Amino acid sequence: MDHRVDRSGDDLADTPATRAAQVNLDDTGRYRLSPDVSAVALERRYGRQLWLSALPLFGLLLVLALWQAWQSRIAVLAELERQATQQHAALQVLARVAADHVADLRLVAERELVLTSPQPADRALRDALKRRGDEAVPDGYALDELPPLLHGGSAQLLWPHAGAPPPEATLALLQSLSRTTEIAHSRHADLAASLFLGWPEKLLVHYPWLPSQALLDAGGVPTIPALVEQAYASPVFANGRPERNPEQRGYWAPVQRSGTAAPRLLHAQPVYVGEDFRGVVGTEVRLASIARVAAARPVGTLKQVYWWVLDAHGEVLAERMASDDGPSTTPRALPAGFDAAALAEAQRSGGRALALAGHRVVALDVADAPWTLVLALGDGALLAQVLPGLAPFTLIGLALLGLFLRAQVMLRRRVIQPALGVMGYLHAKSLDVNAPEPELPQRWRSWAHVITRTFDEQRAARAAERRSEAFKSAIVDHALAALVATDKQGRIVEFNPAAEAMFGLPRAQAVGRPVSQIVIPPRFRAAHEGAMRRIADGAPARLLGKRIEMQAQRADGSEFPVEMLLWRADVEGQAVFTASMVDLSERRRQALEIERQRDALRQSEKLSAMGSLLAGVAHELNNPLAIVLGRASLLEEKCSHAPELAADAQRIREAAERCGRIVRTFLNMARSKPTQREPVAFNELVQAATEMLAYTWRSHGIQLDLQLADRLPAVNADGDQIGQIVLNLLVNAQQALSHVQNGPRRVQVSTGVEVPRPGREPRVWLRVADSGPGIAPELAEQIFEPFFTTKADGIGTGLGLAVSRSLAKDHGGHLVLESVAPLGGACFRLSLPLSGEAGPESATTPLDDATTHERSRVLVVDDENEVAELIRDMLESAGHDVAVAESGAVALELLDTARFDAVVSDLRMPDMDGAALRAEIVRGHPALARRMLFITGDTLSPGAREFLDGTGCPKLDKPFSKADLLAGVAGLLS
Repeated sequence: MDHRVDRSGDDLADTPATRAAQVNLDDTGRYRLSPDVSAVALERRYGRQLWLSALPLFGLLLVLALWQAWQSRIAVLAELERQATQQHAALQVLARVAADHVADLRLVAERELVLTSPQPADRALRDALKRRGDEAVPDGYALDELPPLLHGGSAQLLWPHAGAPPPEATLALLQSLSRTTEIAHSRHADLAASLFLGWPEKLLVHYPWLPSQALLDAGGVPTIPALVEQAYASPVFANGRPERNPEQRGYWAPVQRSGTAAPRLLHAQPVYVGEDFRGVVGTEVRLASIARVAAARPVGTLKQVYWWVLDAHGEVLAERMASDDGPSTTPRALPAGFDAAALAEAQRSGGRALALAGHRVVALDVADAPWTLVLALGDGALLAQVLPGLAPFTLIGLALLGLFLRAQVMLRRRVIQPALGVMGYLHAKSLDVNAPEPELPQRWRSWAHVITRTFDEQRAARAAERRSEAFKSAIVDHALAALVATDKQGRIVEFNPAAEAMFGLPRAQAVGRPVSQIVIPPRFRAAHEGAMRRIADGAPARLLGKRIEMQAQRADGSEFPVEMLLWRADVEGQAVFTASMVDLSERRRQALEIERQRDALRQSEKLSAMGSLLAGVAHELNNPLAIVLGRASLLEEKCSHAPELAADAQRIREAAERCGRIVRTFLNMARSKPTQREPVAFNELVQAATEMLAYTWRSHGIQLDLQLADRLPAVNADGDQIGQIVLNLLVNAQQALSHVQNGPRRVQVSTGVEVPRPGREPRVWLRVADSGPGIAPELAEQIFEPFFTTKADGIGTGLGLAVSRSLAKDHGGHLVLESVAPLGGACFRLSLPLSGEAGPESATTPLDDATTHERSRVLVVDDENEVAELIRDMLESAGHDVAVAESGAVALELLDTARFDAVVSDLRMPDMDGAALRAEIVRGHPALARRMLFITGDTLSPGAREFLDGTGCPKLDKPFSKADLLAGVAGLLS
């Protein structure tokens, strides 16, 4: 008989025909993974995948090679730019030397020409000056008879006037120019010659000294007048004339030479005496010097770099056309494509290499000379210098390719084929539990044994899973807490019987519906649905693993408080959120009743103590007040003839009467006597109080700024009690200003009417601000506590603000310290409803994720009762709910029965110390372990310090202040 069960393989078919249909072998005898996929096909597929996986590595290698090539290219171009900068600097130095020398010659010539009585020239110069030619052919004068020892320090003078020798001033000028030129030429060998052409008397001064015949031969003329005329007709002199050079600037001009003389350029400047043009000075630079300077470069520069030096007209002055060629001064044309527009663009690039006609070109203008240096590197030469950097990457790529091919062969033989055999056996085993194990290498046989054992264990696990599901179902169905499970969209997928009883709704009607319609009250549904949308978008769920108290709704629409713990589980890839809820209605009612009784008892004790004190103080004040009141009345009668004194006595009497009413108010408070309320003009109370203190303020230099609103409505209140509040605020302001030594002493008193919100009655307000030192923010609430004062001993008792706030609350009002003070000191604000009665408190605003604001609950653990009670009082005064445990064991019992937001514990206790208590909390309440504050006076102990450093919990050293304690607890709750 053929029997089958589910896919787990518990009882698969075991006949030969069935196994033949389900388990197939390929041509090599290995298992097929499916009826139409063999191991051979998968091997090919895996081979392709391996190659695809290797492609990124080779791609990365290619990218690195390209990056290296790009960096090499950048380095070559940077070296080209650096070489151009160095050659340009050398040319600029040469041009600067010529310009400086010509400027010096011009200064010397102008200085000598302006002298009316120049120094006499050397006798040697006068003796050497001889006329050339004879009477028939006069040829002018020259220094041809100059002794050879003086040739190196003197210039040659060509005087074209044969009728008379040059005057003494001309010889003095020659002597000065010779000294200046000798120094410059000795320092700079690149200066070929220097000259001076005078005006209006024509003459030629040439340095270095050469025989006049040599100069005539170089000029290609027979006589001195012809040579001078030739010089004056050349651009050297013509470009310096006022009509061509009105700006009197320096200029460059080519030198006309005959024969085989080396080509030169001349830099010249015009010479002026005042506004009169007196000639031209200049110096010659050989083109060979320009080529030599431009060719100078450091060792290791680029090869195959061409360069040219161009003049202002684009003519080539010097060049180098190949790496093995020296510099040349033979003018040649630039390569094709190097036109004027392209070179102008290169010049504007500021020394950066630009692509031009198959080259990388750098063009730089030389200052002080109309020259342009052009460097070019061919694209082929650039590529030749970049390619050697790619050789390592090519070798690495070939090595990686060979390594990958070998690794692929080894991987296929040792891993892929055995792994496919194991996978084939796994597939066959899933179809037939009796499938035989395949033939595998020794190291892979254990995997086949694991598969065999796994399938055997799977059958047992499935049976155990069915039993576990039945067991968990029984727990969920009989749990006392309501369990509600939802999917990611918030639809209910599980609703246990306890939930049916709690919410009054059958499971059949709840499953499939949104949980917000079943559990969440309508006013919180928008916040809940918004939180579910954020979770669906991938935001974290902030309530997971936290115990929270919230409002829930029954099927009949009634609301009730619950404590909820939410957790998440993933079932078959789908997120399921489960909430465990406990009804807190009865617990909340009991807690409220206990809190009400505790507050009533505490208030009764406070009022009793304050009443006794007030009664004693009032009794002691009655006697002196009676004396003051009586004497003031008598004084008022005696001063009837003096109106001013009578008015002062009246003020004293009225103040004494007011003090008497205040004392009676104290006695009424002590005796719980009801107040007498009637419509009161608020502004009149304020004015009366300020008038009472007017003299005192004037005597203390206090300026009062009274800003009372017009037509304030009357307030139903006890005038004496409200006046007591106003008077106390004004006296506090006066006492605060007594500490102000420098600066203004100001008090601003203002009143007004608040704009009522919907559903609330109008209120009047009073603001008292001073320019004193102010009150620290951490004392903003402590100043309203009974017997707390910031004043010096003997000045205040600490009851004024406490009594004032109590009286304000009795009238339904508020007395607060504002954080923003208009005068920089303290600013108190009193607000009272017109009815003088306390209205209902406004409803709390729901929090996000369906939670509401509640008072934080703190557990205090300390074996010393006085310390524990001190901590309790400090925390309760700040609005916390506090429970006290005298030992760690009691604390654990309280944690098991109630919810707490933070734990404040002593570190050293005899029964269970703080370390042991935290260890228990970590096991039982892990979320609370991160909100523990340890109080200790033993921080110097190595054990205590090691424990605190290891846990990271905050600590508070004894003794501590209330502000320190509240700051520590606030840090835990945040």
